[in-house]
Amino acid sequence: MLSTSIKLSISKDSSVPVKDQLIEQIGLQIASGTLKPKDKLPSIRALAQRLGIHHSTITAAYSHLEDAGLLEIRQGSGVRVANRQLGGETQQKEFSMEQLFKQLLARSAEQGMSRDELRTFTQKMLDVKPIKRIVVVDRNQDFHPILLAELAPHFDLPIEPITFENLSKKKELLKDSMIVTSFYHLYPLQSLDIDPTRFVVCTVEPGSEELESLLTLKPGSLVACVSVSPTLLKMANTMAASLRGEEIAVRCMSKDETQEIQYIMKHANLVLCDGPSEAVVKAVSGKVPVKVFHLYSKATLAAIRDRIAKWN
Repeated sequence: MLSTSIKLSISKDSSVPVKDQLIEQIGLQIASGTLKPKDKLPSIRALAQRLGIHHSTITAAYSHLEDAGLLEIRQGSGVRVANRQLGGETQQKEFSMEQLFKQLLARSAEQGMSRDELRTFTQKMLDVKPIKRIVVVDRNQDFHPILLAELAPHFDLPIEPITFENLSKKKELLKDSMIVTSFYHLYPLQSLDIDPTRFVVCTVEPGSEELESLLTLKPGSLVACVSVSPTLLKMANTMAASLRGEEIAVRCMSKDETQEIQYIMKHANLVLCDGPSEAVVKAVSGKVPVKVFHLYSKATLAAIRDRIAKWN
């Protein structure tokens, strides 16, 4: 079924390429769970007509997202959000514990396993090492300080942000860690032998409130974006360009540019910042509205906490 949730806005007059505007918007909607696995996206032709742009731009954006493992493009079935369930197809129907176990027994019998073999294997899978740390997987290393700052205050366990490439070289971490990642980064992790009971795939915040605040600004307004992550700054600039084009000015700054931040506050109409930059920004923001962007929602933190409590 064609997704009715996808919302796209582009600015052809912006210095940010339209392809990048599409990639960031679709990627964020997938990462936040607004677009769900198997949701069908508009065809290349339909989306090109809808946005009034050349079909090659849509093709390039879709291909980039397919390479990242976020979309599946198949002739005859169109473009869909990739299935991101670890270990196989997503089950839409909910089952009781008895039904799930009966399914396991049936499949085990069909594969020629004996009851004793299943008992031994089940005991082996349940007798695991205690969780010693939370490993957060994100391909963008400059996101790692943000992930650490958001998670550390909520857990007693050490937080270790890591890239997939480094995790694949340190597979011993899989034995005694809770693995956390977003939908955006799930695709490569499917190649690792991860205990699904110690694996949490979470949605990131879609930034709806922050984006809404951009729409309310008068033309000619100045938005200051402050972050420890160059990647996040680039994303913010792209999203602002998609929504408002050249109607508003955007100034992106690193948290360390304290003098520049202090100067911009005299002229800014809105400030967007990440958690690690909040104290620096609010110390000099005065009456300028400040919106702090958080990647993880309270529901996500609760889901991680619940999984640790039940499966440690």
